[in-house]
Amino acid sequence: MDSPSASSQTPPLPPPPTSLAARLLNVFATPGEVFEEVRNSLTSTGNWLVPALLSAVVGVVTVILLFSQPVFVQHTREQWASGYEGMVKAGKISQTEADKAVGMIEKFAPPLGCVAAVAVGFCRVLWWAFVLWLLGRLCLGTKFTFMKSVEVAGLATMISVLGGLVALLLSVNFGKLSGANLDLLLGGADPKSKLHPLLVVLDVFNFWLVGVMSAGLARLAGVRFGKALFWVVGYWFTLQCVMIAFGLLMTSLMSAAK
Repeated sequence: MDSPSASSQTPPLPPPPTSLAARLLNVFATPGEVFEEVRNSLTSTGNWLVPALLSAVVGVVTVILLFSQPVFVQHTREQWASGYEGMVKAGKISQTEADKAVGMIEKFAPPLGCVAAVAVGFCRVLWWAFVLWLLGRLCLGTKFTFMKSVEVAGLATMISVLGGLVALLLSVNFGKLSGANLDLLLGGADPKSKLHPLLVVLDVFNFWLVGVMSAGLARLAGVRFGKALFWVVGYWFTLQCVMIAFGLLMTSLMSAAK
């Protein structure tokens, strides 16, 4: 028989794994606990596949609903037409050719938008997984499998899924693409404005996503949250600066063309 002292030294059994549905919901409230379970559990395809599919579905539904709204279609058509104004005025193309071009864009925009929504849903997960894996290896000096980073990135993507639903409701309400950003708080800035790319980036769900991704990296790498946050924010800030600079460049080129 085992002695009482030996029995008391038996390590406690690990808690039973939570369901996939619980992980998808708990990532909003207790992401650290969710990612700790992911790190200590066997690889689960559902952890990344289901969020990627949900993100794709939300994107496709957004495209379909928006292009069924006459206000959105009219607003979008005007934006497309404005892109040809400079070419028409310069005599490079006729107004009839410009109208035909806008008509072609309007015809193919919905199906292409749906395809892009699906691609973005999966690419977002895989790209964030690559970023977390690379930051862990190069900046934090730790090694974890790429599939674990895919699981973490997938579960964290549920923040983007919620953000997509909020953006869908706002877009349908305002008749144009919108989100929980400063662009909305300022009453909808002019897309041609040089401040527009910056206002769109300052979205509450972007900040939330960065925080949750940082929590995931901290758990996978076994480091403090602040240390992981520093590197994730550094990457995100650099990327946003590049995107804003590109947006400003495109705005300037469009203005010059007119």
